[in-house]
Amino acid sequence: MNPYELERLAKQHTSEIRKAAAQQHARAARRDHARTIRHRTGWALVQIGLSLISTSAGRGKGPALRTALPSARPAR
Repeated sequence: MNPYELERLAKQHTSEIRKAAAQQHARAARRDHARTIRHRTGWALVQIGLSLISTSAGRGKGPALRTALPSARPAR
């Protein structure tokens, strides 16, 4: 095969590989971004829930939030 033709094919192949890698990188970046938003939203909801529990427990309107484990009773 002609050396110029081989060089052209090699450049074309390299270009296709780089294009595919760039597309894969872009997909991964979008996926990570979405995961980050889900992660932040989930933790925000957890914080809101804990806030609601602690404020209602402080006012006596709801069950108290236990921060310690119950003590074990000694055997008689």
